Amino acid sequence: MSFIDEELTKIRKELESSVEGLEILSTSQHSVQVKIWKTEHKQLRLLIMYPEEYPKNCLMVEVKSKSLPERVMKLIENITEKEAKKLQGQYQVIQVCKVARQFLDENMFIVCADELDAVKSRLLEEGDELKIKQKAGSFQLTAHKNGYHMNLKFSVTDDYPQSNVKVECKGTNFPTDLAAMFVRQGVERSRRCVVPPAIQKKGEPPFQVKPSILPVAEYLIKDCIKFYPIAQCSICDNQTFPLDPKDVTQDIRGALYVEYVYCSHVFHHKCLDKYMKTPPFKGGKKCPICGKRIFHEKWKETPELAEQRWAYKQAKRRELDEVTDFMDF
Repeated sequence: MSFIDEELTKIRKELESSVEGLEILSTSQHSVQVKIWKTEHKQLRLLIMYPEEYPKNCLMVEVKSKSLPERVMKLIENITEKEAKKLQGQYQVIQVCKVARQFLDENMFIVCADELDAVKSRLLEEGDELKIKQKAGSFQLTAHKNGYHMNLKFSVTDDYPQSNVKVECKGTNFPTDLAAMFVRQGVERSRRCVVPPAIQKKGEPPFQVKPSILPVAEYLIKDCIKFYPIAQCSICDNQTFPLDPKDVTQDIRGALYVEYVYCSHVFHHKCLDKYMKTPPFKGGKKCPICGKRIFHEKWKETPELAEQRWAYKQAKRRELDEVTDFMDF
């Protein structure tokens, strides 16, 4: 019996029980083909080819996958062929398969490698940081703009992208309430990537789960961290945030406290307070930038009540003016 025949006998007897999620597809004097499955998006096929004068010459490995990026497949090929060279003169196939499975187990982000590349190339600027912890399935992202910053933690599970990315704030010098709003909006965008809408609009294609890391990172970095430090108040047109983050007020009633409304525009508290209490009130107060109705927990009056309070204040002012005129007379 040849060396390859002996190894094939060992493979047929031991391989599937030695490597979790492995299925032997074919074996021959020329090659062994297997499928390794971890999750729907973490599966691959190995075509392991015997060279001439094996095992003096080492195995050649080709990786195929419908879900993994091309560069990840090339990396697995390099890792497995490097492992085969360590076993020159010995059986190599079983150990090569174990190494491939180990790579799937220890690298949580292989299915989202392209997303992470896009985050680094499209969203991050000089001074920003991205630190990946593959085995933990998390990465820390720190982004800055004009002295303002947020440190965010993104986490995924094995079944990503079927399950959405989790995000939390680990540190920031943005106002506390505003930073919490950023994260809540990011979480909601993440949820929409995997949960179909309650009502499907007529004519729209069927809902499909989509990766959530890039959309969430794009919103938090581009639309929040990089945008708001230079955003203008939607009423007075002055910069909403102070130039020095140390001067940010956390007093929710402070004149320069930054108010965020659901259309994503921002205001100084004093500007928005005056605007919300000044006519016209019919149909509710509208954002002066986009025209959408403003809903805010600090200003909950109905248009009718706001109108009545305005009329009452004007009547009181006229009475005071009349008394003042009489006293002057």
